Amino acid sequence: MTDDEPFYCETCEHPVARADVIRTETMGGLDPTKWQTFCCPDCGNRLETVFVGDE
Repeated sequence: MTDDEPFYCETCEHPVARADVIRTETMGGLDPTKWQTFCCPDCGNRLETVFVGDE
C-alpha cells in the first residue's frame, strides 16, 4: 500500500482516503507513540493498525 492509496472499509463497502481516517490508540500493549489504529470515519470500523514511529 502506498501513502496515497485509500483504505477500504469492509463494513461500509467503500474506499476511505488516508486524510479522512480517524486515528486512535492501539490496544493490546502496543506502544501508542509508535502504533496507531486507523478507523473508518463513517462507521468506526478498524481499517488497519499502522507503524507511525518515524512520523
